[in-house]
Amino acid sequence: MDNNLQLLLKIDHELNSAEVASLKFLCSDVVGKKHLEIVSDANDLFVRLNEQDRMNGDMMFLQELLFTIKRFDLLRDMGSSEQQVLTSLQKGRDFYDGLSSYRKMLFDVAENMTSEKLSSFKFLVNLPRGKLEASATILDVFTEMEKQQQLTEDDVEKLEQILNHCDKQLAGKVEEYRLSKTGDSSRHEQENNLLPESMKNLSVETRREEDYQNTPRNRSQSVVSDAGPVINDQDDSYPMNSKPRGICLIINNDKFHRHPDRKGTDKDENDLQRVFEWLHFTVNVKKDLTGQEMEFVVQEYANKSHSAYDALVVCVLSHGMEGTVLGVDGEEVPIKQLYRPFTACRTLTGKPKLFFIQACQGGAYQKGQIVEDGPNEQLGERFEEDALNPMLHKPSVAAEADVLIGMSTVEEFKSFRHTTFGSIYIQALCRALESGCPKKEDLLTILTRVNNEISKRDYNTYKQMPQPKYTLTRKLVLPVD
Repeated sequence: MDNNLQLLLKIDHELNSAEVASLKFLCSDVVGKKHLEIVSDANDLFVRLNEQDRMNGDMMFLQELLFTIKRFDLLRDMGSSEQQVLTSLQKGRDFYDGLSSYRKMLFDVAENMTSEKLSSFKFLVNLPRGKLEASATILDVFTEMEKQQQLTEDDVEKLEQILNHCDKQLAGKVEEYRLSKTGDSSRHEQENNLLPESMKNLSVETRREEDYQNTPRNRSQSVVSDAGPVINDQDDSYPMNSKPRGICLIINNDKFHRHPDRKGTDKDENDLQRVFEWLHFTVNVKKDLTGQEMEFVVQEYANKSHSAYDALVVCVLSHGMEGTVLGVDGEEVPIKQLYRPFTACRTLTGKPKLFFIQACQGGAYQKGQIVEDGPNEQLGERFEEDALNPMLHKPSVAAEADVLIGMSTVEEFKSFRHTTFGSIYIQALCRALESGCPKKEDLLTILTRVNNEISKRDYNTYKQMPQPKYTLTRKLVLPVD
C-alpha cells in the first residue's frame, strides 16, 4: 500500500461521497460494519482494507471495487481497464477471494432502484420509523434490514417478496441469486447472472474483442453498447443506457479575492449534485478556482476517457461578464474555453455535452410589463447579481455538434441569486429536471419550462430571461431508471 500512496490519494480525491458510501457497503463483509461507521472517506477505507491484507500486490480487490461502481477511469489510473479486470475475475474464481456475490447483487439492485420505487420499498419494509427516516438511500435500508436479520446472505426471500410488489425486474435479480445459492444453475451461469447487465455485455465483448477490432464500423450500422441494448442509429433520441450516464463536473466559485462572495451558491451546488446523482451521473465538485485553474480542470476532464459514458454535464457557478465567467482571482475565462476542450474529445464525439452557466452576461437590468395574476417574489427577499462592471466581450456560441449551453440570462443582462436559497436559474433548472425527467420529457422541453417560470417572476423589481443555445442533433431524454 505504501508504494501506491500517491495513487490512492488521487483515487480518494476523485471519489464523491455517494461512491464512498457504495464502497463501504460493498466492503461490509470484509471490514465489518462497526469499523465502517468511523470511515469518513476513501482513504480511511483503504487503511481498513490494508489491515485486512486486501491492498497488497496488484490491489485486485480495489480494482474489483472500482469496476463494480463503474469508475473505469480510475482503473486506467491503476494501469488496468474494465476488460482486464473482468477477465481476471473470470479466470480467478477458484482462488481469488473477492467481493461476495451477495454484496454485488444488492448493489446491482440499488443501482437500478429509482426514487419512486425506493419510496414504495420503504413503505413496504418492516423497519422502525426512525430508522427509515434516517435511511437516505436503498443501501442504508439494506444495512438496517441486515442489522435486524431481515436480510442475510443465505436468506433473501423477504427482500424478494417486497421487490415483487414494487419492481418485478429487480425481484428477478434477487431470485437469480437465491436460485444460484441452491445450486439450480451451473457455476458459470450463477456468476454471470450476478453481474449487472452492463458487465454481462462487457463479458461478451471481451471474448470477442479481436473480432470486434477487425470489424468495419460506420454510422449506418446498429451499435451494441456495453451498457445496454442494441441501439439503431436511426433513433431520434441520444442513447442513454450507461450507468453512470457520464461525469457531471461542478465548478463553484464562492470566495473571491477582490470581489463580493457569492452567498447562496452552496445551495446551488448541493441541489445540482443531488439531482445529477439521481440522474445517474458521477458528480465531481471543484470549488473556488482561479481563471487558470478553471481552464486546467476543464482540460483535465476533457483528456479523460468518456468511452464508457453516454453524456457529459458541466455546471459553472460564478461571477461573469459578457461572454466570460470569472475565476476567484478575477481572471476572465471565455465561455468557449469551457466547452471547446470537450468538443475536441474523441470519446465524446456524437454524445450530448451539456453546459449550465450561472453568471451574469452584462450590467443591464431587464424590465418587463405587468401581467395580471403572474407570480412574483415576495417583497424584502434578498437577491444579488452575479455580475461586475460589463466588458465588451462577444459570447461565442458552440459551432460543434451535440452541445447545449444553458445560460442563466441573455447577453448584456444581469443574473440574480438569492443569498439563502440559491440562484434563480439553477433552482428552477433543478425543479424542472426533477419534474420532467420521470415523465421522459426531452431537455429542450424542460428548459422551455425553466424560461417560462423565470420570465414571469420579479427579482428586486427586475426581470431575468435564461437562454439555451444548442447544436443538439437528436432529442435528449435523461432517464431516471
